[in-house]
Amino acid sequence: MKVRLSSQSDTNSYYGHGKLLITGEYFVLDGAEALAVPTRFGQSLRVKELHSTESLLYWVALNNQGKVWLNLVFDTVNFKCLNSTGEEALRLGGILATVRALSPGFLNSTRDFAIETRLEFPNQWGLGTSSTLIHCMASWAGIDGYELLKSTIGGSGYDVACAAHDQPILYTLHNGKPETLPLNWCPSFSHNIYFAYLGKKQLSSEAIKYYREKLNDKTHAVNELSYITQSVLKCNTLPGFEQLISAHENIIASHLKLLKIQDTVFADYWGVAKSLGAWGGDFVMLTNTDDKDKLHQYLAEKQIDTVFSWEELILPQSI
Repeated sequence: MKVRLSSQSDTNSYYGHGKLLITGEYFVLDGAEALAVPTRFGQSLRVKELHSTESLLYWVALNNQGKVWLNLVFDTVNFKCLNSTGEEALRLGGILATVRALSPGFLNSTRDFAIETRLEFPNQWGLGTSSTLIHCMASWAGIDGYELLKSTIGGSGYDVACAAHDQPILYTLHNGKPETLPLNWCPSFSHNIYFAYLGKKQLSSEAIKYYREKLNDKTHAVNELSYITQSVLKCNTLPGFEQLISAHENIIASHLKLLKIQDTVFADYWGVAKSLGAWGGDFVMLTNTDDKDKLHQYLAEKQIDTVFSWEELILPQSI
C-alpha cells in the first residue's frame, strides 16, 4: 500500500534545519567549542493518524525533487518492516524501536499512522539527512533529541542542535552533556564566503572511528580549537578570518595526520579553503575576494558545480 499525505489540516508537522560545522570538527566530540550554522535547507516530517486499526505505520520519504526514495510499512508492535529487509528499513526500524524505549506510549495503540518526510536538499550533500530526522522524530515523540541520537546513530549532537535552532550556535560537550548557546553571528565579510559541494559523501561514523583510533590525548588540540572558535566569533576582518581558519586546518591536519584540502584539491586557489565536517568530502568553505564568475569558472574546471554564496545557503537570522 502506498500512502501519500495530502495538504489536509489533520496532520502534525515537524521540521529540522540542515547544518554546517564551521569550526571544531572531530574534536567537538571531546569538548572543543564548535561554531555551527543552520542552513536554508532542511527536512520536514508529517504525521497523520488513520482510521484503520491494523497496528501499521506507513512511511514514505520524499527527496528534494518530491520523488519517493523510501516506501516502507512497519508493524508498530515491534517495528519490523513488512515490505523490506534493506539497510534503510532496518535502520529506521531501529530508530522507531528506540523512540518506543524512550517513550513507552509512542505509537502504542492499534491505530494506523502515515508518515511523510521531505528533504529540501539531495541526500548525498551531508547537510543532515539523519540529524534532521532524529530531531523531527524526537519532537514528534516528545523526547530528548540528544538521547535519541546517542542511542541510535551517535555523534556529538551539534547537528541535532542545529536542526532545532534558527540561528548560529556555539556548541560544546561538557562532561558529555551538550551545551548550546544561540548566537547572532553573521560576519561583515559574509559576502566573501562561499560553500562548494565536493561530490563525495563522507560517512560520519567512519570519520569518527578514524579520529578515535588516531589520537589518544586530545586536550591540547581541544583547547587550541576552542580558542580559535572564540576568536572567529570576535573577528571582523576577512584577512583575520582567513588566518584563523588556516590555523584551524593546520591543527586538524597535524594531529590527525590528514592532508589539508588547501594542499590537494585547492593547491592553486587564490583564497583560503577549509573542510567542513568530516574531511575529504561533503562541503568546503572558500573565501573569495575576486569576481564571483571567476570562482565559478575555477570550480567548474575541477568538476565542482554545486556552489553557494553565504546568502544562498545559510539560514538568515531574524534579529
